[in-house]
Amino acid sequence: MAGVRERPRRLDRPVRDVQAYLSGRGGVLPFAVASADFEPLPPGGGQGGLPFEFADEVSPDGLPPGFGAAFGEGVLARLRAWSLHGVLPYAVRVRLRRAQWCEGRSTAAGFAAAGQQAAYEFCDAFHDGVGPRRLFTVRPGGWRQEAAGEAPAVRDVHVRLVKPAVCGHYAVATADFEALPADGEALFEFVLEIPGNRLPPEFAEAFERGLREELYATGDGRLPVRAFRVRLHDAEWHRVDSNEMIFQAAGRRAAAEALRRFREGRLQEDGLREDRLREDAGPGTTAS
Repeated sequence: MAGVRERPRRLDRPVRDVQAYLSGRGGVLPFAVASADFEPLPPGGGQGGLPFEFADEVSPDGLPPGFGAAFGEGVLARLRAWSLHGVLPYAVRVRLRRAQWCEGRSTAAGFAAAGQQAAYEFCDAFHDGVGPRRLFTVRPGGWRQEAAGEAPAVRDVHVRLVKPAVCGHYAVATADFEALPADGEALFEFVLEIPGNRLPPEFAEAFERGLREELYATGDGRLPVRAFRVRLHDAEWHRVDSNEMIFQAAGRRAAAEALRRFREGRLQEDGLREDRLREDAGPGTTAS
């Protein structure tokens, strides 16, 4: 894991409001919304002999306890995956501050996946020295999901990263990018429509991380260039030549192409609007 030389690394500052969001809107992912703080763990702190503590601070009335515990287990699972010789990369206390779930669409496994996503978000924010990406904003009255409706969309963005003579270079993906409403909660939403038997989950997760990297690649990186709901509906992979890195690159490429096409579409719409104004203004006049 890049940037970690001493293990476990002691945080020099807390990273607040690290967000995780699994859409659950169609596709194969369950619904999970969570926000957690990642804080420095004092020397000697930890649980089970590990430099890691987790606290579920969401009211039991607001989240089933099993879901909160699963979130903490997901964070720890990701840190374990980054361990070197059994030593975790960070000494950290994680506090689950907020969460939303939905009866029939949320699962413990979904909140474990949200925990892993939060660990990635924390790592990026900590090493980049910026605040974590904002994936959603919850307004008074609670979480509500907005339908895509007639929002502008860029359909069938196709990415093919294949070099037959290069090992580890095979990723093919096709996704739709639907513009999210400005007054909705979600700032970035990923909908996976491909089951695990057609695309390994770790490749889908890497594709999503690539999307976020590209869409949040301006300013301080906390807000996206454009708020999109991305539906990954087709993909191909190779048992030998596919890996997380190449699918992450495919996600970045897809987001860049979608932004380009979205801007071109807006420019064309603006041009048509100006033409209509000129026609309405009549000959010999200038529309203002």
